[in-house]
Amino acid sequence: MTAPEPTFTPINHIAYTAPLNPAGASPILTLPQVWAALQHKVNRAETFVPGAIRHTDILSHTTDQHGRAVTVREVTFREGNRRVRETCVFYPYMKVEFRQPDGSLVMNIVSEGPRGAEEGDLQMTYTFEWLHPEMSQGELAERKGKERAMAKMAVDSTIRVIRDMVRDGRIK
Repeated sequence: MTAPEPTFTPINHIAYTAPLNPAGASPILTLPQVWAALQHKVNRAETFVPGAIRHTDILSHTTDQHGRAVTVREVTFREGNRRVRETCVFYPYMKVEFRQPDGSLVMNIVSEGPRGAEEGDLQMTYTFEWLHPEMSQGELAERKGKERAMAKMAVDSTIRVIRDMVRDGRIK
């Protein structure tokens, strides 16, 4: 028996990671500060990634059957002025998942490096599963380059905003 032939799936999988506290960074960000910032980011995404998101409208705050906080929001992306509803599920101190109706999934993940959170060794990773059922393989490959650049911009911008929020006292 042979394995089935792979089929074309119109989806881009992208991940980008950056240190939250690179050498010389000040102030050093803590896990509670980063988590507080991610909660703010769900409510005001445009503050954190203004290059990608124009506006955020909160539709509801609830909890799921496991007691996790869930926020339903609608974001307006700059590209094409697209409005997308997202269900944001919080996994405290580790990640926030942003689930879209078309099956696309974005995750903002905070992880510890080898020295641990107590030493400020924290990483920020964004993962993206962008579904593009309307695209050909060529279009998808071209789009992936743009989405990689957007992933880097989103992580770097978020880290910069978190540090600014801690520095100016919006987050303690």
